[in-house]
Amino acid sequence: MKSYILTKEARVLALLMPWLIFGILLISQLYLPLRGGDFMWSSSGHDPLASRLDHFLVSADWEEFFVDMIQKRMSTLLSDHFPICLETSVSVRGKSPFRFENMWLEFEGFADLIKEWWGEVQVQGFASFIVAKKLQYIKEKLKIWNRKVFGDIKMRKHNLLGSINSLDNKEESCGLTEVEFQ
Repeated sequence: MKSYILTKEARVLALLMPWLIFGILLISQLYLPLRGGDFMWSSSGHDPLASRLDHFLVSADWEEFFVDMIQKRMSTLLSDHFPICLETSVSVRGKSPFRFENMWLEFEGFADLIKEWWGEVQVQGFASFIVAKKLQYIKEKLKIWNRKVFGDIKMRKHNLLGSINSLDNKEESCGLTEVEFQ
């Protein structure tokens, strides 16, 4: 990583005009290409506007260390501004951890299901062992129940985000019709 030593005069300039020093430092930095779209902000309507507001700036040293670095435009659900994400590597993950979904609490009869499943398991041993085994059993039951009742949530989310990205790209290139905007 490069160090920049500023003279006394340059420090005074930095205080008076920080954008000047920042601009000088930017010259030695690298801009990363953006994947997933060309702009981070867009207005909708008949004459849409778009701008690339945000950037990740990295040094050559950083780029050498993170060879597979990707700057991605993420989906936006409620805003006219797209967040960006800097991915430094693609990690291969193992089995995903179990996650409790809050939507289950809103499902009528959910608490009764948990009570029923809790009572189905008969385990002998220390209290902590009994609780752990019952929770393990309920986790497996919840996975099956969730897929049966709610379907494949990851696939539904993936499809919906794909539709949103498609509309975002269309809006960026030629604008949306009134029907598509609604």
